[in-house]
Amino acid sequence: MKTAFKLLGILLALAFLAGVMAYLTGFFEPKIPVDEPEARPAAETFREFTVKVIDAPVIEEAAGTLRAKVETVISPLITAAISSITVWPGDEVKKGDMLVRLDSRELKARVDQVHQAVVASKANLEQVRKDVGRVRRIARADRGAVSRAEIDRLEAALSAAEANLSRLKRQKDEAGTALSYSKLTAPISGRIVGRYGDPGDTARRGEPLLRMYDPNTLRLEANVREAVASKLAKGRSLFADIDAVNRRYPVVVDEIVPTADPGSRSFLVKATLKDGAGLYPGMFGRLLIPIARTEKILIPAEAVTRVGQLDFVMAASDRGPVRRYVRVGERQADGQVQVISGLAPGETVLIAEQ
Repeated sequence: MKTAFKLLGILLALAFLAGVMAYLTGFFEPKIPVDEPEARPAAETFREFTVKVIDAPVIEEAAGTLRAKVETVISPLITAAISSITVWPGDEVKKGDMLVRLDSRELKARVDQVHQAVVASKANLEQVRKDVGRVRRIARADRGAVSRAEIDRLEAALSAAEANLSRLKRQKDEAGTALSYSKLTAPISGRIVGRYGDPGDTARRGEPLLRMYDPNTLRLEANVREAVASKLAKGRSLFADIDAVNRRYPVVVDEIVPTADPGSRSFLVKATLKDGAGLYPGMFGRLLIPIARTEKILIPAEAVTRVGQLDFVMAASDRGPVRRYVRVGERQADGQVQVISGLAPGETVLIAEQ
């Protein structure tokens, strides 16, 4: 009897657990009938795109960096304190604009001193010339009135005075040139990208104070594998993608460094941008080099819908629009995407109107 009660209790407990599990799994909730029509999205307006195969180039991409062809570092030719710097990184300047002024008081004093010495030397030379002319006239009138030694002494004094004046004039030119070095102007038109001093600092000869470049000379420098670089030539037109601005630019091969890197077996190719507005040195870019031709299926990128890790398109069929799984490749700069599989030429892709 006791055994029967135990079995009954166990069966009741199992039945209770089964009921709880059935409730939790929705066994007692109403179900959707199996013949319920398939849920469809709300009515949309589509435009049609006919899939076709096109002949497209095979593109080799070479990663590179934007650099300026014309770049200059501005350094003083004298050592002096900085009086003023009128520019900051990012400023646009024109050729000849004043950039830096150095303390020139000592240089101006030197110019004044040499100028006064030149004036005195000119006066002395003029006096010696008069003395020589006077002695020569006396000697011609009376050969015994002036000794030959006196004439030689005055002529030597004249030569020394002329030489001294010439030396002082050269010193004046040097002092004036040194004074002109106290003003640093822009050697080119361009953009300031580096400033390495402030008023009050001592600018030392040969040490950089400013760095600038010409933004109109930007070019993409990329390492191209030797098998491809050997087919390029100076002046060839290509395209380059600049990822930071998500834009494609036309470029022209400007230089191919005639030596290969033994580590990467590549050549450095430099391609000048025809329009580098909004770009800066140091940006990453990809040089696009056509190396062959192939057939591709391209469709508008807006026709592709991504669900998780899968890509789908809406394709026309006899039963109406159906969702089709596709494998896509690289996206094109013109807004299209390559379809690797899932579509055939002649099929119609439906693109929802925005």
